Amino acid sequence: MLWTRLVHRAEVHQTTPYTCDERYPALFDLAATLAPDAHRILSFGCSTGEELIALRRRFPRAEIIGAEINPRSRRIAVRRVAKDARIVVVHPRSVQGIFDLVFALAVLQREPHKIVEMEVEDLSSYYPYVRFDTAVRQLGGVLATGGLLFVMNAQYRVEDSSLAWQFEPISSSPLMDKPLFGPEGRLLERAVAHTIFRKR
Repeated sequence: MLWTRLVHRAEVHQTTPYTCDERYPALFDLAATLAPDAHRILSFGCSTGEELIALRRRFPRAEIIGAEINPRSRRIAVRRVAKDARIVVVHPRSVQGIFDLVFALAVLQREPHKIVEMEVEDLSSYYPYVRFDTAVRQLGGVLATGGLLFVMNAQYRVEDSSLAWQFEPISSSPLMDKPLFGPEGRLLERAVAHTIFRKR
């Protein structure tokens, strides 16, 4: 975690590598309902690969790319999916091509439990909005027209991003109501955010 934070300080989002199998089963099931024929899927911040396995259960024929900045987590993920030739794990800078589905789950945030415990009202010095916005723009850039972007457990809202005009919220999208911050970094009162968006 320290190595990732130091070496990739300008790119890193969430520094905690912890994850588990079937972390978002309802969301994955909904993704399979909304886009059963997805051909290419990106898991941005795939950590140690459990999300890749969960996605494979719903999308048996898709090509799945896992992008992970932490080298230790990336090595573990590579070993975990080694028997599946249609799952590839890469550094985020090596992501290429266009995807039908893009997932960024519990990635576009920084130490959320600590932020809550400290009752932070200005997130700017911990996780600046520009880093979130840059990531949304990058993910939107590799998403096919009509493709779906899934952003869960983030600290900023896709609806406030500079690419918001390009995304239409899905009406059946689960809502985030955890502490959310505006583009200036200030805590938003009683704010909610969608988690699934279709690219116009």
